[in-house]
Amino acid sequence: MALTEPASEMMPLENLAAADRALAAGHDKEAARLLSKAADATFLKLARLVELDTEAADLIEVARALEGNESLPKLAYRSNRIAASLLRDHAEMDVLEAPELESAYGVVRKFILRCGSEFPWAE
Repeated sequence: MALTEPASEMMPLENLAAADRALAAGHDKEAARLLSKAADATFLKLARLVELDTEAADLIEVARALEGNESLPKLAYRSNRIAASLLRDHAEMDVLEAPELESAYGVVRKFILRCGSEFPWAE
């Protein structure tokens, strides 16, 4: 499966803002879905930034490759990818309790904001 998204779907900071609004309104599953989507877009943008081939990779493979890239800051890419996957699972199956959701949400949110402030594609 190729890891590509239409350009309109690749706005990490806009999705993050929408996730924050959904969470504030008490819609935790929608917030988790939006933040997971923002994380996916962030990983794809980082992969393109360092010219990784994403055609035959999944996002955990992308995260592993990003961790090995010397030109990027050390951001625990795999850990952030796993936290984003937990958010996606919560959006689909309501699997996280409130403290777990809060923790995963905070980790992924911080990662997206840091990437958005450090890289030239920040929106």
